[in-house]
Amino acid sequence: MKSSRMLKYVFFIFLFFLVTACSPDEQLDKSSDSVEKGAQNISSLSAPAPTQKAADFKLIFFLNPDGAPCIMQGNILREMAGELSGKVDIQYVQTTVPADLNIFNQYGIRGLPTLVLADASGKEINRMPPGVKRSDDIRLLIQSIPQS
Repeated sequence: MKSSRMLKYVFFIFLFFLVTACSPDEQLDKSSDSVEKGAQNISSLSAPAPTQKAADFKLIFFLNPDGAPCIMQGNILREMAGELSGKVDIQYVQTTVPADLNIFNQYGIRGLPTLVLADASGKEINRMPPGVKRSDDIRLLIQSIPQS
């Protein structure tokens, strides 16, 4: 009986965090340097540098640019940019861009942040469940690229 109650409690906490993790209504302290810096980094990485070679695969990053977990994930991707260069192109798909909402529907994205590995045409190869992923997890996702 006690473990059943505890399981329900954990489930509701998990559900609460899943629903509120990246909601647009999220109230963030905009004075925080890390949040502002993260938001700037997300917007500055939305296009690859001109010297990068176009990759045959893309890592699609679904995000809400105002959500703290999405900002954290953006910072991790920014730190990995050099390592990912030439392997995948990072495509940022944001909740705040009306044209991007069709892409959310196309891939069936329901939680943020979400990372999807796709080929150059956009066909999904693999995806990670929603939530902030460590660089090691992203490396494992990149390793699932089919070898030709």
